Amino acid sequence: MSRATCLFDGCHSAVIVIDEDNIVSLPEGAYSQFKLLENRAEGYAPTSDNNFLVVPDVWDFDNIGVSRDIPSSLLGDLGDKDEFTFDYGDSSWKIKKCLKYLICADCDKGPIGLICQVQDQDNDEEKVIHLLSLRSLQVVGKN
Repeated sequence: MSRATCLFDGCHSAVIVIDEDNIVSLPEGAYSQFKLLENRAEGYAPTSDNNFLVVPDVWDFDNIGVSRDIPSSLLGDLGDKDEFTFDYGDSSWKIKKCLKYLICADCDKGPIGLICQVQDQDNDEEKVIHLLSLRSLQVVGKN
């Protein structure tokens, strides 16, 4: 079992136990599009490329903070960007809108992820999920 911890100097708080079945990949452009910080620890080499952990419920986190609403001017309209689709469960989902940033609850730094409104591409069902950037965290304790 692996765990994601905060990468900021002096923090290293546990954020969540990682369920490998909930890891999805987004394009490299997701980091610049969504204004996510990455690789903040000196000498840290990311192990997770463009991987994000889908967390359906905020209560699944050990430690997470949430920012204010993300101004729509920062992210623009994602509705027409097919590149922000990913397979999760038995469906293909598309990010429709990013609502808030996720931050470390202990040090209040980030962003380390997003709260997004997503849409099932097969039946148009919409829901809100948390996308935690594994590149913005340290993954420890793999078995």
